[in-house]
Amino acid sequence: MIKVIPPSFDPDDRFFWAGVAERKFLLNRCANCHTLVHPPVPMCGDCHCTNWDTQEATGRGKVYTWIVSRPPNDSNSEGRIVALIELEEGVRVISNLIDIDEHNVRNEMEVEVTFVDFDTSTLPQFRPARTAGRTLTTPTSRSTSRNTTAGSVMNDAGAIVGIGHTEYSKNSGRSELQLAAEASIAAIRDAGLSPSDIDGMVTFTNDPNDELLLMRSLGIPHLRWWSRTPHGGPGSTACVQLATAAVASGAANYVLFYRALNERSGRRFGQPNVNFSPPGWNWYLPYGLDTPAKWYALEFQRYMWKYGLTNEDFGRYTVVARQHAATNPDAWYYQKPITIEDHQASRWIVEPILRRLDCCQESDGGAALIITTPERARDLPQPAAVVAAATMGNIRGSNVMFNYYHPDLSALPEAESVSRQLFEVSGIGKDDVDVAMIYENFSPVVFMQLEACGFCGPGEARDFIVEGNIGLNGKLPVNPQGGLIGEAYIHGVNNVIEGVRQVRGTAVNQIAGAQNALIMSGRSGIMLRNA
Repeated sequence: MIKVIPPSFDPDDRFFWAGVAERKFLLNRCANCHTLVHPPVPMCGDCHCTNWDTQEATGRGKVYTWIVSRPPNDSNSEGRIVALIELEEGVRVISNLIDIDEHNVRNEMEVEVTFVDFDTSTLPQFRPARTAGRTLTTPTSRSTSRNTTAGSVMNDAGAIVGIGHTEYSKNSGRSELQLAAEASIAAIRDAGLSPSDIDGMVTFTNDPNDELLLMRSLGIPHLRWWSRTPHGGPGSTACVQLATAAVASGAANYVLFYRALNERSGRRFGQPNVNFSPPGWNWYLPYGLDTPAKWYALEFQRYMWKYGLTNEDFGRYTVVARQHAATNPDAWYYQKPITIEDHQASRWIVEPILRRLDCCQESDGGAALIITTPERARDLPQPAAVVAAATMGNIRGSNVMFNYYHPDLSALPEAESVSRQLFEVSGIGKDDVDVAMIYENFSPVVFMQLEACGFCGPGEARDFIVEGNIGLNGKLPVNPQGGLIGEAYIHGVNNVIEGVRQVRGTAVNQIAGAQNALIMSGRSGIMLRNA
């Protein structure tokens, strides 16, 4: 029996679930400009009206992308088909597909809504359309604005002067605060500084370590600035941007950026967290989107379908990442390369997109960096990694961490925006990038970011990788330390540390003559160059 997480009733959502109780599929319609919006929001993004009407949808549409959701570690359990449906009205909704076998589901197939009662709730679900011969209206998606303001992207405004990390393990045996303190003091010492020099801090909103407790642990006497960046992996480079802004403005002189977590021995990121239900998650959790692998796989499936890829194609990246990790003593998978046959023998995590070896690790560990101005960096012992540019690219149409409401899920407009700004402001073109650290919580996102950055054309990343371009001796070495799949998953901060080592010339798998390192985290990124 499938267990359904009942939706909570946020004020913006209440009308929808009231309609479901009456077997109606209601959409939010702006009372002023009549724009239809789903999921609901409190203010119309077109005219800024806060008054809403409702419109009953026809309940008909087409499958845009889909996955099979099963409980983790139980490939034999009953699964649910989770689909993103593009309605006739031109909006997209998450739901389950019923009355069809997973082997018969196809993108673009016509479906219609029905309402299914569970023990705790009623959910709208979709089944193959039963009305034959009717031509569905093709939805017209609203284009997303991709305008950027290059002047807002700092150029040579910061420098990373210290790096530090703990060992990467699956059971640290220490508190996350201790991991943060150990990584931080290592970074401070690497920079040739003392804790009394640190007057700023930055980390992720979901880092569990309180700044005041970390101050006490390190012996920092006074902080005059701190900040946090939201969401997950994009914080690894967004935090560098925040720190750079602080030192460039004079808000702080030396900023400590830290991230520490017991992701394997503590709260495992790859497992469902049914108690985590912030606003907006009503549209995902009840339908079985309860782990990061499922959230992202629903997007990746459209990319795979559009360009005719298979899961084996995604495995080509994993094989390279594990080759790099195998020669990195800091990597969890040191001396453990794999073959494509090993990849294909690993179990499914989300069918038919991700196998276990497509997924980043769950790691225990801490990582930290020290950021100051290039001028101050000249007086410090380590070669500086100058922040030639740093920016974010949050595009209208995203929701929480997902891009489900962008017009084309086979592309990453956030990464397109970020890379365009980084190249323009730094003056470092894509042909001048010597090494790239690309955030890969899951292998397909490397493909999509390579294309978003223009290193290859749309749908060409598979061939780019197969031709050897991302290897240590390739045209664009990617994640030479093994990345998040091969080395460790410290929310991408270890990728930033690898970028610093590459431009310093001190990396284990050093790329000869590396001067410019691109570090991409999807919605944010930085360009580093040697001083």
